[in-house]
Amino acid sequence: MTSNPHDIRPKQHGRHLPALTGIRFVAILHIFCFHLWVLFDMKKEPGMENLLRGMNDLPAPLFTAIANGWMSTSFFFLLSGFILAYLYWGEDGQLSIPKKTFWLARAIRIYPIHLILMLITLLMTTAYQLSLGTSPWLLVASGLTTLTLTQAWYPDLVPIWSWPTWTISALVFLYAVMPFLLPRLATLSRRASIQLLCALPFISLLPTGIYALYFPAGTEAPQFWKIFIGSTPLFWLAHFIAGILLTRVFNFSRAANTSDPASGSWFAWGDLALLAVVVFACAKQIEEPFKFFLRHGLMMPLYMVIIVDLARGRGIAARLFSLPGTGFLGETGFSIFIWQNFVLMMCGAFIMFNPEAGQHQFFWALVGAIALGIISTYLIEKPIARKLRRKWLVSGQSNDHKQTPTGNTDPLSIPSNLPAGTSHE
Repeated sequence: MTSNPHDIRPKQHGRHLPALTGIRFVAILHIFCFHLWVLFDMKKEPGMENLLRGMNDLPAPLFTAIANGWMSTSFFFLLSGFILAYLYWGEDGQLSIPKKTFWLARAIRIYPIHLILMLITLLMTTAYQLSLGTSPWLLVASGLTTLTLTQAWYPDLVPIWSWPTWTISALVFLYAVMPFLLPRLATLSRRASIQLLCALPFISLLPTGIYALYFPAGTEAPQFWKIFIGSTPLFWLAHFIAGILLTRVFNFSRAANTSDPASGSWFAWGDLALLAVVVFACAKQIEEPFKFFLRHGLMMPLYMVIIVDLARGRGIAARLFSLPGTGFLGETGFSIFIWQNFVLMMCGAFIMFNPEAGQHQFFWALVGAIALGIISTYLIEKPIARKLRRKWLVSGQSNDHKQTPTGNTDPLSIPSNLPAGTSHE
């Protein structure tokens, strides 16, 4: 393998990152709870007033933390960049596997279950959408782009069929550009990498700054522009790149074998950063446009510190998120993401048939989403992915690098050939 004069990675082998798998589950569950809160807080049609009414009885700090669940979205994109770079950024600065293999592995993980859920959604809600007077052309356009996970590029297409999957739509874009980003980022010196890492929160805030000029505090922005600023895939590129650069600046890669001398310590700055995020989320419900400033850049430095210390195994949080069972649940994160729209639809359906069912809906929605995530991950998605990989990927593995992490194609999972204790398939 050729030497890269700008390569600042160590040349040894293998650190496992179990705490990142654990915190992924918590972050995704936080986002799902936020979507339940949106359903609870929205203006409701007659007969739907009791939808998720039990959320009124939650402790005030917990209710506020759920209402601020949008905070975890930026963490999700940052963590995605970190894990994918950890898995696939080779020592030569290139993607460690062929581009086609990388893209196909991502598609195998995402699209089969997404297409199944879209079929269910279309069967359940097409008549309802037509009854609302939605344009058939808009329904078709949104349906096609949601099927292909390209709907996040135009705001009017996002909320029609499966609003929560805009996040996966953004990830599809980030997967598409990642093989082209890595060689360019690899040419940066350590100093330039640090400078770019420090600049990325400010770069990420540029669209939000423009948005705030047009819609300052006290004004109500149209839904189109709220979705535009919150869901456009390009606006999440800075978070993704920041996650990638963290692996380089702090010497994380699958090629690293030496143990961190501070690993296992009980104190970590990441614990304080996580505590600050929790306190901030519980203290006050944050309004626009300030929440967009937090979501799109101001929280990024705290999340960087959290990810680095969790990856090193430092602090109390790293121990908590590495407890037995957290890896099992962490593997279900993508499934919860993809099933949440179905759970949200079922909440509405139950209220239509039983208007008094809202008192315990929040609890059952959480249980249902987790149960569906577990069943879907281990009984549907992984078996399908294994069959498709054997059919489309295994024949080409002899041409891949020896360290190709094709054993697990979850967007945020650690491959199965890492040391014991790591999340694996």
